[in-house]
Amino acid sequence: LPISMGCSSSAAADAPASAPAASRPSDGGDAPKRQASSKSFGSKTSVKSDASALSHEQHLAAHERLRQLQELDAATKIPFILVELRGCAGGESHVEICGKDEYGVYASLDQFLTGEWGCQKLDAGDLSDDTPLPFCDAFYSWPFFKAGGDEGLSNMGLATMRLIDFMCNHLSWTLGVVNGGNVGSKGQIREQQIIFKAPHPMNLVSTHVMIELRSAGYVEICGTDDGALNTLKDYFAEKFGGKEEPGHEEFCDACLRCDNGVFKERGRSGENNIGHLTSQVCDAVVTMLPGFSLVTVNGGNYGEDGSHREQQMVFRWDNHPLREAPHLLVELREAGYIEVCGVDVGGIHSQLTDWLKQQWGCKDPMKIPGQEPYCDVKLTWPPKDMIAASADITGFFHGLGWQMQVCSQGTVVTKGGKSEQREQQILFRPGSSKAGVVEPHLFLELYTGEGTEELYAKNNVTQVFGNQYIRIREVGDCSKVMAPLEQFLTEYLGGEPDGQSGEGVTKLAVEVFLGRGLTDNNLGLWTMRVCDFMVDRLGWSFVVCNVCNLGPAGTYREQQLVFRYDGERRDMPVVRPSNEILDESAFHGLSLPSYWTDKEVLAHKKNRAIAVCDQEEVENLQEMFDHTFKRILTRDRVYEYQATSSEEMPYRLEVVHAFRSENAELYLKFAERRESYKGGWPLKAKTHGGGKMLNGRLLEGESYLAHGTNPSSAMAILKSGFQLDHAGKATGTMFGYGVYLAECVSKSDEYARDDNGGTFPGLMAVLLCRCLVGEPYIVQDAGDAVGPAKEAGMDSVIGDREAKVGTYREFVFFDERQVLPEYAVIYRRQYDSKRVPRYMRSMTSGTTGRNWQVQLDKGWANIPADVSAELTAADDAGQSSMERQIGEFTYVFDLKKKQQLNKATGNTRRIRPPMRR
Repeated sequence: LPISMGCSSSAAADAPASAPAASRPSDGGDAPKRQASSKSFGSKTSVKSDASALSHEQHLAAHERLRQLQELDAATKIPFILVELRGCAGGESHVEICGKDEYGVYASLDQFLTGEWGCQKLDAGDLSDDTPLPFCDAFYSWPFFKAGGDEGLSNMGLATMRLIDFMCNHLSWTLGVVNGGNVGSKGQIREQQIIFKAPHPMNLVSTHVMIELRSAGYVEICGTDDGALNTLKDYFAEKFGGKEEPGHEEFCDACLRCDNGVFKERGRSGENNIGHLTSQVCDAVVTMLPGFSLVTVNGGNYGEDGSHREQQMVFRWDNHPLREAPHLLVELREAGYIEVCGVDVGGIHSQLTDWLKQQWGCKDPMKIPGQEPYCDVKLTWPPKDMIAASADITGFFHGLGWQMQVCSQGTVVTKGGKSEQREQQILFRPGSSKAGVVEPHLFLELYTGEGTEELYAKNNVTQVFGNQYIRIREVGDCSKVMAPLEQFLTEYLGGEPDGQSGEGVTKLAVEVFLGRGLTDNNLGLWTMRVCDFMVDRLGWSFVVCNVCNLGPAGTYREQQLVFRYDGERRDMPVVRPSNEILDESAFHGLSLPSYWTDKEVLAHKKNRAIAVCDQEEVENLQEMFDHTFKRILTRDRVYEYQATSSEEMPYRLEVVHAFRSENAELYLKFAERRESYKGGWPLKAKTHGGGKMLNGRLLEGESYLAHGTNPSSAMAILKSGFQLDHAGKATGTMFGYGVYLAECVSKSDEYARDDNGGTFPGLMAVLLCRCLVGEPYIVQDAGDAVGPAKEAGMDSVIGDREAKVGTYREFVFFDERQVLPEYAVIYRRQYDSKRVPRYMRSMTSGTTGRNWQVQLDKGWANIPADVSAELTAADDAGQSSMERQIGEFTYVFDLKKKQQLNKATGNTRRIRPPMRR
């Protein structure tokens, strides 16, 4: 896969003049050669290999390695897809795709590329030993690309957003990152990587918008959400003096020329105010556009001397839990400076400054009287290894409760184009975790190595790059992941240990990266498989991926990947294969629900469809949620850290969106079971008290009941229903073997989770199921009640813990046909009492049994949940005491004597640990 994405002003295609291969893009031939880097690549050189043409033995070994990937792909459930757009002004443009073909994504992309963009599919190669090695999984010509003018104008941003709209809104894949570069003498050669993660239902309704800041004096906006576009145009008109430029419709959805002085540059080291503007725009967008958050940032430079900058930012409506939290951008510049831009939240500027001075020996720069600052904090530094520096500063921020959101690296050419300098932008936001907790991160660096000028000139010769390696830098405790990761890199990429640097960077030498000509290489193919392994096999979250072009002509490529461990991976439920072809005769005499809308399902032409709920349905679901939400704690509720609250339980579950299943096969089974029901309405669940329209659809003996899960699992269950042969995993066994549901969403919420992996964080799911409750067998105590219920001819079991201990009633079904999963409701937990209706601002009752408690005069009371979590961690670590500020007072907790001391008053009280299961 040709990847030359770094922030550079000259392309990998800029050098040895030779005719390109017929099926590969031309370089345009007008870009000056990049000056060789003054830095020594030998300081990180591996002893593994020297550049050479691929031998016959290496050719066979490489083919075998690719065949091994098929085994990896077969076991991958959470895949990644990389689409690269390569546009060349005045030359050939191409699209390349890498990654596992899951959910029919390649066929869908083929229809989009050929139908919408007029692309033609080309030969990408295959795995036969007697053919050239394939560097990507699909390859197309791309006539859609357009460029114009001498200031870097192109439709790359527009094309990127149209592709995102298709992949996300039509196929439900999740945007992971956008990463690209502007290359050529005037930025006319554009390359853009767009990486997508596994599908998530919210993508079907989530909109995206791209803002591009161009130091030539423009702001470009791309996206199909007219409301967001108009809001942003008004903002840039007011803040940047932006005026709409006509004649740009082919290149973006809105183009505004800004006042002189908005974009600022000075000096030979490339100093500019793009970072400052970026942090301001990010803060403004999450405030102006409720529910939107930053997904990715992509910086580049263009122009004859590479000194003009542009910054792409993509935002998504995903209701991120950090909401309006501000953004702080830290830029590490190899030119000798560190710049910080953003609001000084909680004194973070001084804390970061002190840390940088103490740990890295940074200093205040010489101030020039009257010179306008382009950032909020500026320090000089002795440049460090970028992977180590990025990891260390990430650890610093996470220790303060901040989280890395995105990072973007690359090289820039300083004024005059005489030297290249690395730059790394890292963007953090506060409030993601409690202070003192450093979430494990892994920084990976895939370096393709260095080729020879002679072989770069031969487009039909496969080259094994010399001095290639993979480097790894840990943040926090990554001990559990390092062994399986190194094993994977050894087994699949042929890695060999090559030492560890003084800055803690582990290095493996490899011989897996190959290329043909100046631009073609297989870096993208291996990048996607590393992502698949880290996320699918090890359960880590993908944070970012970006590439940097180094060396003469930008041909030495370095891909940076960042992963974070966010907790245990969500298990996907086991779902049975569903029939795609219906037996129309089975539906004779059966009317499908009148509120179903899919014409093919109603005509028995296909089995199922997913409908996006309309506003009336969403409002009814919210009514049902509000009516059945009780602030009652049980032992099944797990404490969830909140930066602004110590509440053990939210005040409300806010419906973000919902999806309705129209599944003919499951409805047929439900109807067949109804035929044996004797009729009547012996019991109505509490859900009948809210959502009048929804309840009006029910027949005798039916109720809507809820089952908590995560969004991806909810959509999977909508397809094939519950399976009793997996009861106890996604179901339960407390009252017997069956499918468990609840009438109160607050009970179901105890089992709900988001899709970890950084995909729509904070959005949980409840399956709302249409259930034939019929005549229930009611018990109050735990034990197998299914057998007696069957013997008594009852239809279901109710475990009535509400009557027994004042908590909830649970409904158990021993015939899975009685449970029709109908709605996947995506929601978020609201912990701020000021954001909920007054009648919902109640105190909690009950206990989770997970909290430490203190003995007050009137009895035992819970210690605040966040403090309780710290006490448990301290106790588990064998600490004898812990000191903690709570409100205005400082307390010392003696974990051996089980006492709490108020240091101000001297009062002591007994404490007791949580009940442990």
